[in-house]
Formats: sequence, structure tokens, C-alpha cells
Amino acid sequence: MIASWMAYAALMGLLLTLAAVALEHVAAARRWPARHGWAAALVLSIAWPVGSAVMRLWPRPAPDIMPFMITVLPLQVIRDGPAGIDGAELLSRALIACWIAASTFLLLRLGHALVGLRRARGGWRRDELDGTAVRLAPNAGPAVIGLRSMEIVLPEWVAALDTHLRELVLRHEEEHRRARDPHLLFAAAVAVALMPWNIALWIQARRLRLAIELDCDARVLRAHPTPERYGLLMLTIAQRRSIAPALYAPMLTEPATQLERRIVAMGTTSRRVVRATVLGGAAAFVAVLFACTLKSDSVTSPTAAGQSLPATTTKAASGPRLVTEKDTFREFQVERPAELISGGPAPRYPAMLRSAKVEGGVLAAFVVDTTGLPIPNTLKVLKSTHELFTDAVRNSLPMLRFTPARVGGRKVKQLVQMPFQFNLSNGTGDTAIAPVGGIHVVGVPATELAHRGMEPVAVMARGASAAPRAGLTEVPVAREPVTNLPPGIFLEFQVDKAVSPRAGNPAPRYPDMLRDAKIEGEVLAQFVVDENGMPDMSTFRALKSTHELFTATVQAALPNDRFYPAELKGRKVKQLVQMPFQFSLTKAP
Repeated sequence: MIASWMAYAALMGLLLTLAAVALEHVAAARRWPARHGWAAALVLSIAWPVGSAVMRLWPRPAPDIMPFMITVLPLQVIRDGPAGIDGAELLSRALIACWIAASTFLLLRLGHALVGLRRARGGWRRDELDGTAVRLAPNAGPAVIGLRSMEIVLPEWVAALDTHLRELVLRHEEEHRRARDPHLLFAAAVAVALMPWNIALWIQARRLRLAIELDCDARVLRAHPTPERYGLLMLTIAQRRSIAPALYAPMLTEPATQLERRIVAMGTTSRRVVRATVLGGAAAFVAVLFACTLKSDSVTSPTAAGQSLPATTTKAASGPRLVTEKDTFREFQVERPAELISGGPAPRYPAMLRSAKVEGGVLAAFVVDTTGLPIPNTLKVLKSTHELFTDAVRNSLPMLRFTPARVGGRKVKQLVQMPFQFNLSNGTGDTAIAPVGGIHVVGVPATELAHRGMEPVAVMARGASAAPRAGLTEVPVAREPVTNLPPGIFLEFQVDKAVSPRAGNPAPRYPDMLRDAKIEGEVLAQFVVDENGMPDMSTFRALKSTHELFTATVQAALPNDRFYPAELKGRKVKQLVQMPFQFSLTKAP
């Protein structure tokens, strides 16, 4: 959600600020311009998090998954809860509204000040002072104003100074004009207005202004090495400016509080150049390196309520493909696939994520042996929204039990793929997920769980052949192995880019009769996605279903879904996929 992305951007900005501070010490020791480090920090503090968010939202090829597996599309959780927007979505919208309001205010204020400055400039008379064209104002300046003309504005009393002092004033403003500092200051003001909530940008803009003045002072003193006289001139200008009306424009709002640092910098000599360079460079490198390790959350993060699919992919260190033994079969190669035995413990919901109201999911692949036990060292996490969810699945895997797969009447090993859904029913923390009657459902109060001595657990969304709870009848559906596919239809291991769902697909409607009867369930659908990304409903099959009405509503909704089609050698092809749908009643808080 937007809040986590904003926190990421703020932390990134603070780390870049620390790096810029370290580089500033290096620049001071080497007598290099200090503005470049702060300008880079300002640009990166905006571009880095924005670019990270754009990359997460940009369509990407489907992850490289295991060979010889039918694609299992993301689990669809269909909720029937109170009307309205959930708390996470409401918070996101409120933050975005406040962001837009603050940015609009700052941009309008900046624009109003620039318009006022333009009008005031028309009343300032043009003159030539010591051969330099200037504008003389009653109580504004010294400054360089304008983005195109960049005119020097001086207060009228400067003309009464002696020639040497006027030369210092003019040289200082001329250095600003040569370096095109008005452009840099205006860009910094716009950057702050674009992200007004990011404190790091305000700090960077302020330090950039100071760095610009320090660099300009250094250039003036190289041409006129009289630091005492130059310092007294700066004090005089500051005293005169303090009684002048302030104009909110980047070129005329130099803080008087930076005057002391500028005067101190003029008399400072850096002796330990090598030490300052090494320590400052190392500190900047560490700060940037730590910033590189941070991971951004998308502005449409899956942790928001209703989002159940992983947004990130976790690949094992050994590579994305699972290497199996020759006697290990895939689901389409067996007569009877491995099935999860009900009643086993589900992964424990991580306490930290539960207290933070974070939901998510894990898509895992592993081998089930001939005794029905998962082989832990074959576990591959194909997708995961959080490492703690991954650890919970990994820790619970040895406790799962399956009926082993069979080929020709004998038990065989099978490579299975199973999604785990971690879901808090209403995001308020007073409900959790608990096993009821062998089926993992949503909406049991946490106080009732404590009374039963139960911990909140995860939903195992696919592969469960659980005994139905009261009032729910398992609908027998055919589940024949996929052996022979028609020409032109591929499995996932045969394509270069697998099918993936597009964002914004409408969810199937919860059947009214089942909702009124408080019946929940699931459907595992199989169908072909054609070259245009549309499901071929003539190939639709329900591999599993807890009620025929659930099957009917899924079948009615699928024609409206759109997908990114599979690709093989640069051309779009048809692919056989599977998609689980979970129908869950959300208990009102």
C-alpha cells in the first residue's frame, strides 16, 4: 500500500542524506564543489523510490518455474463482507488525498511568489554598476532572479559602498549566474513540493542551498583573497536584509542562520585530507550500499485487504528450476495425483505479521514421496510476499501428510505445487483463521481460538481433500490426468513465458443461496488461455469443487477475465492453466 511505499521513500531519502553529508566532508577536504553531492541526493531521493514502484508495476515475464507443471494461476479469494472500503484502502486514499493537497498548496504558493516577483521586478529600475547591468530595488537582494534572463538584483544602498566592497558583491552574484544556481534552487523547491511529506527532501534542499553559497564564497575568495572584509560584508548584508520583507522565491530566501557556517568555512583549513577522504567516502559507500538492500513495496501492495497474490518472486540459491530424480512424476503423468490429508497442522501465522495486519501468500513446490511425506530438501518457493510467510511454510512442511500418487497401481513420487494463503479476515485483529471441521475457513474470533487453545493459522488453498463441514457437500468432479493435449496447446514447461492474469479482473459473484446459508468453499478450474489472453471456455473443467453453484459462478465469470498470453520463441501461443478460487465469508467486526 501507499503508506509502506512512502516509508520506504522516506528511509531511502534519509540514507542518501547521510551519504551526502559524508561526501560533503570529502568535498571540503579536497576543496571540491559540495553542491553536486546534495543535488544527486535530491534527484535520487525521488527517482529511486519512484523507479522502484514503476518497475514493480511494469509488466514482467512470468517467473521461470519448474518444468513439466501445469500453470497454477493465483488463488482468487472471493469475499462477501460489509459494503465499503477496507481500512487499508481507506488509509491509502487518505494519504494520497493529503499528498495531493500539500503538493498543490506548495506549488501554488511557489507560483504565486514567482508571479509576485515578476511584477515587483518591473518596478525596479535598471542601472549599470561598475560595468555590470543590474536592477536596483529598495529593499530586495542581493540575488539573481529569473530562470531565463537571470538578472542581478541589488538593494539601492549597495551603490553607496566603496568600490572594493561593490566588486565583492557583484562578483558573488555573477558567480551564481555563471553556475546557473537559480535553476538548481528552483528545481529543489519543486522537488520538495512534489513530495512534501518526505522530511529528507526538506533537509537536502536546505543543505543544497548552503552548499551553493559555500561554493560561491570559495570562488569569490579565490579571486579576492580577503576573507575578513568579505565576512564583514556578509554581516552587513544580513543585517540590512533582516528588516526587508521576505519574498517566497528560491532566489531571495537565503536563510540568515547559515551565515555563521559560511564565515567559519572561510577560515577553515583542512589538514588531514587523506583521512577525511577515506572516512567520508567509506561512510557514503556504506549508506548507499544499505539503501540498495532496501526493498520497496509497490503502491498497490498485496498486503492490502483483498490482495492475495504474491507480488515478488523468491528463487532458491540453486536456481529457479527444480531438479528431480528420474522416478519422480509430475501431476499430468500420474493416474491419481497426491492429495493432502485433512486434519494436519497448517503453517502458523507469523506473530509479527499478524500484529501488523499483513496478509499474503506463498506458492511452494516440493516432492511427495511414496509414503505421502513431503521431502523437505526439495522445497522450492516459487513466489512469496514475505520471508516470514516463507519460513512458516518451510517449518510446517514436514508435518503435512498426503495420500501418495499412483501410477499403474503402485505408489510413486510426485512433484506438487501448492499455494498457501495467509489471510486475516477483517484486518482489525479480532478475528483470525482457524481450522473448522477439517476445512480452513475465515471469521473465527481470536477469543474463541484462545478458548480452544488454538493459534491463528494459514489457509492451505489448494490440494486439500478435506472432509466437508456441516451443511457443505463435496461435489464429485472428474479429475483425469492431462496426458494428450490437442496440437497448438502447450504446458508451462514448453513455453518461454507463461500465462499470467491481468490486473483488474472481476471476481466471481458469491452465490446468494450459499451466502445466505453461510456456506464457504472453493473451486479449482482448468482451462486454456488463447493467443489473445482470453480463456477458451470450451476447455473449461472443474477439477475440484465444493458446490456446483460455486462452479457455475466461476464458469460465468471467467469469460470476463483477461490474461497475458503465453509466448514461445517470440510468438503468442495457447496454454493450459489451472486457477483456484476460494469463496470466503468475512465476519463483520
